[in-house]
Amino acid sequence: MKVTVMSQHIVFIDSSRAGIETMHLAKKRGLRVSFIRAGYRHYIMTERNIRILSKLDNIIDISASTVENEVLCALEHIALVAPIDAVITELEPCVDVVARVCAQLGILFTSSSAVSAARDKLRAREIIQHAGLRCPQFRQVTAPREARAAAEAMGTPVVIKPQTGYFSLLAAIAPTPRDAECAAQKLLLGIDALPVHLQSQFRKGILVEEYLVGPLVSAEMGVLDDKFYRFMLSDHPRARQDECIEMGASMPANLSPDKMNACFLYAEAVARELGFDLGIFHAEMILTKEGPVLIEMNPRLMGGVMPSVYRHLTGESIQERLIDIHLGLPIRVKPPKYSGCVSARNIMPHHDAILADRVDMSWLKDCGSELIEFNPHRLDSGLAVRRAEILGWYHVRAKSFAEANTVADTILHRVERSIGVPLIH
Repeated sequence: MKVTVMSQHIVFIDSSRAGIETMHLAKKRGLRVSFIRAGYRHYIMTERNIRILSKLDNIIDISASTVENEVLCALEHIALVAPIDAVITELEPCVDVVARVCAQLGILFTSSSAVSAARDKLRAREIIQHAGLRCPQFRQVTAPREARAAAEAMGTPVVIKPQTGYFSLLAAIAPTPRDAECAAQKLLLGIDALPVHLQSQFRKGILVEEYLVGPLVSAEMGVLDDKFYRFMLSDHPRARQDECIEMGASMPANLSPDKMNACFLYAEAVARELGFDLGIFHAEMILTKEGPVLIEMNPRLMGGVMPSVYRHLTGESIQERLIDIHLGLPIRVKPPKYSGCVSARNIMPHHDAILADRVDMSWLKDCGSELIEFNPHRLDSGLAVRRAEILGWYHVRAKSFAEANTVADTILHRVERSIGVPLIH
């Protein structure tokens, strides 16, 4: 009698752009893949993404992945179809809900208390401060006048940000106490314009935080069975006009081995104090003269252009390692070998505008082998665009960090001339 071997079953809950690729890789492995997707999509329905989703085994639609009962009911339904071996989400706004639901159902996932602490910037800072780890000065406030008083007490400049936020939305740098009050007022007024499923998270409070000087870097690291795995130390160029806007990413970061090790050691210490026990995480830090200081510990895989930058640099997909960890499979101890640097930029308008009547990007063919990927998904002639909207992105490869970033910045200026709209630099 022939015995049917059931493949392992992974459930993805909502998704970022990179998450669609993770599903694709899981299907290529022969895994059973289910997808619980929400009505508000954080990815673009390109032809390729439509093809990937059409090959999944199950898709369940819910209205919001940030509503616990909806996620719980969907997971219970899928578990009746096939036992669940792993759950993955790469979308930060719902990761705390996913962690709590998995804990209720006995499904292995990142500790729900760790995820909750990480997403609450106030709680995360209190924990690491109590542990004696470097931490910026911070104050929690609920009203604009309180933000002004906190800035006066701490000294300016300060950073005004949501206590629980996403993608630097509504964050701002305030040079003076009055600016801090205005930024807090703008934050509160801006919440109603956000997607409905994000609004309750942004209303948890306002954080007034010390402005730190130094490069913004991130540690991409995994943890399984109490062991940490170091994948990459990345650099994040910030916009000259607004340092709260990240322009993209460069890998590896332009740091000495000693400084890289210091960043990883600090990030691992933060992760231990918060209680991270399973997954791949994205720890953002400012590397000050005194050493790395936490900006935020993201309880999910690096997002945006970063998984593609990693793949272009190393030749392997970080999502493969994510699948391995959630399935409890052995992880290669040594990181992949690579040389040179890969740098990516997002294409973002400086203000609301309309693209040129004729957008000519034919010059891209002259960029040579340094330009390794260009995605112009919203660079259509005559298109109305919004400030800081991501219209496309590109990746360049060069022998050094400085060269890669010079080439990336040069291309951004040429894109700006071609589309007839000022861009964020």
